[in-house]
Amino acid sequence: MQRFSSLILPAIAAVLLTACSASEDYMPPVYSCDCGTLVLDGDSLQVLGAEFVYLQQEDSLFSRRYFVTADAQAEGESEEHGVSLILDVPNVQQGAVFYPADGVFTQIDETNFNVAFDTTQTFRITNGVASIMAAPLTGGEETVTLDFLIRREQNGELVGFERTLKGNFKLEIN
Repeated sequence: MQRFSSLILPAIAAVLLTACSASEDYMPPVYSCDCGTLVLDGDSLQVLGAEFVYLQQEDSLFSRRYFVTADAQAEGESEEHGVSLILDVPNVQQGAVFYPADGVFTQIDETNFNVAFDTTQTFRITNGVASIMAAPLTGGEETVTLDFLIRREQNGELVGFERTLKGNFKLEIN
């Protein structure tokens, strides 16, 4: 029995030493899809990601909900600063969708952790168009070009001045 307990002590010590070893600090991977640019009030923002899902409706094969994120971090900012866009397109084969449109969901958020308060602002499209070069039915590249006027939405009301959001992004449709 004593021999058994004398073997357990070195095993526990080895496990503790292994478990407590130092490792490098975790750094999240830098992601960039190289798939477009958004321009917010004249500032060019690199698109980091562009994805889509099909909308559940009659023409679901031709409908999309795009999810786009862009890096808005300015020189001298040390914290995250980004813009995200959710854009519904009822039928990509129409070629263009004019916003605002009844029953079509859109949301634009600017998140800036470099400010002390109000880190996330939500915007609504007040006027604009999204032009879509739809991918072939067999799959391929789809390109979306945006030209929007947006205003901040706070408690369901539009506040502040209009801003411009333009640009384009592309993604693969399989």
